[in-house]
Amino acid sequence: MKVTAAIIFTHTSFFLVTAQNCTFDPVSIPFKWITLPNKGFIRGGALSVGTPPQNFSFLPIVETNNTFLFLESDYCQPTKAGCMTLRGGFFTPDDSKTYQNDTAPTPTNSNWDPKETLKSGEVGADLFMLNENNSLPDFPFGITQSEITVPLANGNAQTALGLGRNSTILSMLEQAGTIGSKSWGYWWGLDGATERAKMDGNLVLGGYDRAKIKNLDNNYTGNFMERGLCPQGMAITINEVRLNFPNGSEPNLLQSAPLQTCVCPQCPNVMSMRYDPYYARFEEWTGFQSIGRSVGINFFDMMYRADEVYQGDLTLVLGNGLSIRIPNHQLAIPDRTIDEEGQLKSNSSVRDLMLYSLQDVNKDDMPRVGRVFFTSAYLWVNNDEQTFTIWEANPTEDTDIVAVTDTKLREQCSTSATTSRPGSTSVTNSALPAANTSNGVHQHRGGLSGGAIGGIVVGALVLLGVIGFALFWFRRKAKPKADADTTPPDIDDAGGDSNKHVYTLMVEAVGSDAPEAPGHELPPQELWGGGRQYTPHVHELSGS
Repeated sequence: MKVTAAIIFTHTSFFLVTAQNCTFDPVSIPFKWITLPNKGFIRGGALSVGTPPQNFSFLPIVETNNTFLFLESDYCQPTKAGCMTLRGGFFTPDDSKTYQNDTAPTPTNSNWDPKETLKSGEVGADLFMLNENNSLPDFPFGITQSEITVPLANGNAQTALGLGRNSTILSMLEQAGTIGSKSWGYWWGLDGATERAKMDGNLVLGGYDRAKIKNLDNNYTGNFMERGLCPQGMAITINEVRLNFPNGSEPNLLQSAPLQTCVCPQCPNVMSMRYDPYYARFEEWTGFQSIGRSVGINFFDMMYRADEVYQGDLTLVLGNGLSIRIPNHQLAIPDRTIDEEGQLKSNSSVRDLMLYSLQDVNKDDMPRVGRVFFTSAYLWVNNDEQTFTIWEANPTEDTDIVAVTDTKLREQCSTSATTSRPGSTSVTNSALPAANTSNGVHQHRGGLSGGAIGGIVVGALVLLGVIGFALFWFRRKAKPKADADTTPPDIDDAGGDSNKHVYTLMVEAVGSDAPEAPGHELPPQELWGGGRQYTPHVHELSGS
């Protein structure tokens, strides 16, 4: 395992040194099950806000530049404990000694994007801790009680880290000299029901994780677009949606027509698709009918009885031929809901299929790929160049963080010192592979030559080392508590009746191997035979 890491100093004086030498260290945040103050779990990225720190589990959103937290309420659940879990934590301004309200008449913090105005709630600033080595004082964020009421972002129910085109967090980290570009890489991780189907993901600010990418040269790269019907401003062309049946047949749901699809990193599904003709065709070919939709954390995805659910994989073939295959252990999982105590419950008698059928009032919505797509795909967004890149993911716990430096910033750096510190990789935006090309990544390794290191530099390094140790010790004392317990929870089974579910009230609608539980044997999967209608419970017999 290779991890590029170093202590980061978010001070202006260090920024001058860093910028001169083009040496940056991206901020890597693990995505996992986070423990909240109510002892509930919710998956996301860990961060802490305030003094003393209040812990949160966040999702990345590209619809906004600003970051948004939630106040205490029971608006989204029957109880406050349940609502806290769904929100990924509550922020209590009065409990933080360093919080400053900056709402009236207009926010004065220059890092706040004034174009994003809340209809309700307040704007404030506080100490913002991304991990034990990276924190930002006076970080501005919005706080709301019921929903994020800014344009484009309605419907996001969990703490939201704004990673839009002029992202506040990315801009402040770049200004501080921590990162060299407003880019970020993202892999959701594996989120299945069994141990071998679980793995932590990560979010990398200022670069990407090369270990999580199967082949750098095999990718799909697109340009930002006008938001319009696609609030995320990123869309891909999908040429095929193939059902990978266990018998080896792979019919294409789209048949001959490609599909334009938005990229939504936080949406709780593999993808959404119109019922007519796509999802109706899916149910015809598999022979199974949904019994409703999930009202849990996989909100409004299609629900099936455990013995009547599709058992194959799903492959999305993008416009340039890149294939992303979603294994069944990520595609179909037991329904997960939040009870009144804020605890997750699992109903093993049913399966949530991570597909969202667009019908009725949503039938004309633009389809989207969501976070479950990014169990098998890796996303890198380059806000400086207004592009995004998708690779096939390499599920691994190994980490190889690559810093990306914006071309304009690199031009300002000293030409006599353009190397990274040993063990790290610095990549210019222009050196990154373009869509479906064979160009490799230009790597710059190694340290300065002996002639370039004089007594003054040695003295400076000693001084920085002393300061660095002091700051490192201080920040370890203020380490976010959310990292203390982030092991995957043992989710209680809510019961075996597929007609009775633990009810999770959610008012905000977001505009390989079978996943059976231990000891639960699924019947043989229906095999696709060219589009004929199957009758449920009728299965092919060996030798027939």
